Amino acid sequence: MKEETGTSKFQYPLLKNAPIIEALLDIQVQLPERKTLDDLHIVFDKIKEQFPIEKKRYRFSGSFQLKVDEKETKSLAYNTLADGFLFYSENKKKVFQSRLNGFTFNKHKPYYSWSTLFKEAPTLWKIYKEVAEPIAIKRIALRYINKIPLKIPFTPSNYFTTLPYLASGLDYDINNLFSQISITNNKIGALANITEGIETNGSYTAQFLFDIITVE
Repeated sequence: MKEETGTSKFQYPLLKNAPIIEALLDIQVQLPERKTLDDLHIVFDKIKEQFPIEKKRYRFSGSFQLKVDEKETKSLAYNTLADGFLFYSENKKKVFQSRLNGFTFNKHKPYYSWSTLFKEAPTLWKIYKEVAEPIAIKRIALRYINKIPLKIPFTPSNYFTTLPYLASGLDYDINNLFSQISITNNKIGALANITEGIETNGSYTAQFLFDIITVE
C-alpha cells in the first residue's frame, strides 16, 4: 500500500476502496450587499469545461404553530429562495457550489486522497473569490461522510474505537444506533462534530455511518 504524503507529520495508507462517499470543503463568507445571483453566475463562464452542468440552488425556510387546545399543527409561512448555483462535472462526481453565503467543493465516491481534493479546491476558491469579492470569511469546514458495510449482527467495538458504551456485564445485540458528539481540539482551536449511526439494508447487512465535520 502506498502512503499519502503531505505537510502532516502523520501518514496514513491509501485504501483501494475507501468508505468515504462524500468529502467536501465549505467556506462561509459575507459578500458585499451589491452582489447578486447574476454576479455569481459569472463563475460558470470560467469553469464550464470542467463543470458543464448547472443548476440553481434553493434555500427552504418555514415556520409552524402548535397550540395546546388545537389538534392540528398550522403552517404559518413557507419560503423558497434561490441563493446560488450548483455546477456539476460531467459524471456528477464533483460539485462546485457558488452561493451568496459561501463556496463549497464536493467530491463524491470514489475518493482517493486529501491531496487530490486539496489540489482542486484552492483553484475553484480563487475563481469564486475573484467573482464574489467576499469581505469576510465566517467559517471554514471540512467534512467526510463514510458508509462502511458490515454483516449483522456485529459488535461495533470490534471495528471502531469512537462509540457510545453501555455498562459492562450486559448480554445484548445492538439493533440500532445514533450518536452525535461535539469536541474541541485545544491545540489548533478547531471544533468537530462526529455523528455515527446504523442503516440496515436487510436481514444480514447494514451500513455503519461515520460522519465527521471539522470547523475552524
